[in-house]
Amino acid sequence: MSHGRTFTGRRAALLGGVLAAALVAALFPWFPGTDAVSEGSLATRTITAPRAATYESAVLTEALRSDAAAAVPDVYVLDPGVRDTQLRSLDRQLAMIDAARRDTSLAASARESAIRGIDGVELSTAAAAVLAAADDATWQQLAAEARNALGRALTGAVSADDLPSTRQRTAGFLSPELDGAQRRALTEVLDPLVVPTLVVDRERTEFVREEARVAQRPVEVVVEAGDPVVTRDEPITAVQAEALQMLDLVEADVRLESILATVLVALLAAAAIAGYLFVEQPPSVAGLRRLLLLGLLLLAPAIVAKFGLPLTLPDEERRFLAHALPLAATPVAAAVLLDVPVALLLAVLVAAIASFVALEVPGTDGVGVSTPIEAVRIALVVLAASLGGILPAARAERQQRYLLAGIGAAAAGAAAALATWMLDAERSGVDLLWIAATTTVGGFLAAMIAVGAFIVLSRPFGIITRVELMELAQLNHPLLRRLQDEAPGTFQHSVLVGTLAERAADRIGANPLVARVGAYYHDVGKLVAPAFFVENQSGESPHGGLDPLQSTRVIQQHVTAGIEIARRSGLPEAIVQFIPQHHGTRLVAFFYRRAAEQNPSIDPELFRYPGPRPRSREAALVMLADGCEAAVRASSDYSPEQIRTIVDGVIRERIDERQFDDCPISLRDLRVASDSFVSALAAVFHPRVEYPEPTERERSDRLGTGDGDGRGGPPEQPDGAAESSRR
Repeated sequence: MSHGRTFTGRRAALLGGVLAAALVAALFPWFPGTDAVSEGSLATRTITAPRAATYESAVLTEALRSDAAAAVPDVYVLDPGVRDTQLRSLDRQLAMIDAARRDTSLAASARESAIRGIDGVELSTAAAAVLAAADDATWQQLAAEARNALGRALTGAVSADDLPSTRQRTAGFLSPELDGAQRRALTEVLDPLVVPTLVVDRERTEFVREEARVAQRPVEVVVEAGDPVVTRDEPITAVQAEALQMLDLVEADVRLESILATVLVALLAAAAIAGYLFVEQPPSVAGLRRLLLLGLLLLAPAIVAKFGLPLTLPDEERRFLAHALPLAATPVAAAVLLDVPVALLLAVLVAAIASFVALEVPGTDGVGVSTPIEAVRIALVVLAASLGGILPAARAERQQRYLLAGIGAAAAGAAAALATWMLDAERSGVDLLWIAATTTVGGFLAAMIAVGAFIVLSRPFGIITRVELMELAQLNHPLLRRLQDEAPGTFQHSVLVGTLAERAADRIGANPLVARVGAYYHDVGKLVAPAFFVENQSGESPHGGLDPLQSTRVIQQHVTAGIEIARRSGLPEAIVQFIPQHHGTRLVAFFYRRAAEQNPSIDPELFRYPGPRPRSREAALVMLADGCEAAVRASSDYSPEQIRTIVDGVIRERIDERQFDDCPISLRDLRVASDSFVSALAAVFHPRVEYPEPTERERSDRLGTGDGDGRGGPPEQPDGAAESSRR
């Protein structure tokens, strides 16, 4: 008998560490779409201030200071170099005009065009004609007047606003001796050269403006609780984006506090799982595949909550859409795929994780709940829906029964939501319709997903569900039909072994349905050669012409052939394992002893079943029930005392052969199973009452010739009396 612990402290700690790391990755506090709440983006919801707050607005303060600085005019200073620069420009233009004027190779019109084409000179046709037609003396006078007028005009301070008046004054500086055409020509030359002599002092201007900025006090913003911060479907301004940040309503980066909180929650959940496995040592989670399944059943709802709750929270419009998420699906699935205690633990953990995720979702007050009661409601609804679905699903014997799991999950979730609704200060009658709709959707989705999980996950993870067991337990199953038709004795033996194993399994806390179904199929290999097994023989035994070793090969073949037939028929591996394990590594004792009579030195290993030994309590019970039924049937004494002796002898023999070293069955389990076998076998093989011969009156009544009461039938007899003579 195996007494080792499946989950040692080291294994439990390792599992907890792996599970905690996976949960941290799944629950890491980053949520898609939260970075959309920023300046310029369109608000997807109206957000109000969750609390009163006063803060200095950097945005408004900067705007005020920028306005103050912009209000300060530029500081101008006189630049003497402007006058000299402009006079040099005038000299350059006059020199080019003089050169064009003096070019005698050109016609008069060509000289005019050449003057108008000089870079920086914009003259009308009339002005160009005057300058081109001037003789040398006149030209010298015109050039001198231009220099004098421009020099006098730019001697003082000239601002940009002064340009029109300065240009008029420049024209006034020209000699009155010039005629009107000459004055207009020089004015056209001088006007572009009259520019401001006052320039901006950048350094001084910036200094004055900075003084104006510093003089402005910071702008203080006062926000009252309930004040709107952003309005739905309106662009978010810089001031609103700052308010969201100052009120902690949106996080641009992941906060250290959120990461630490996530790590703590993941550690607590992983510690709960590891601690439960270490203390309870549940056989339903033994093995790597079962542990992977348990981790999957915990991580899946965590991921659904992580990405589903941000789409439904905060629930400002009170639609309760978070309750439509099928978070109860994995606890319901665990009740069928693993066991009810594991499912209950998952229900508590999933509810806690969902509530934590709701608190982490960025929302109206930095969290994902519009009111504090929403977090409690989510946890209670998930927990209640899980419990409401677990109980019907764990006892379901038909696929249709899972409809009750959906109804239970929906009803329990609605009841939990209703309980918190009654405490909600903002409740309204319309809420009840939404609660009913969303919890119904969530409950039935959970049941549908759970059913899908049974179908998809059971075989890969080596699990057989109760519904599948009930289908296999039907005596009209094709394989059992073959057994009835081709090996009726084996069939009857298997049914009785199933009854014995089921009854004993129920008493020791094993799975009675698994034990019964495993017993039904444990001898299907006898279909290959049914006549070689005593329960199917009606005449001479075919072993008479075989030596003991040949007979042993035929007997051993029913194990290997049974595995092949079972797998070809699509039986789950959990049931197939009963075929080799119900014989373990025992000897085919009858033929070995016959062979040993002929050759005492013969190797007993030639007569040994290939095994393995039983690895579950259910397989051990089938081994014992198989041996006890056969031994009692072979006995001629069916007294309770003799049956007790036979059963105890079979159990002692298996213990001495160490057949239970690989399965977790205890001596107490064996004692309880022994009592169960004895009472059941005594009931099956109880002695019958020997009835006297029929009287003359009975014979006459049967023939219709006597004076009986005319009822024409035999008198009523006690149950089983008709078969009394068979024993």
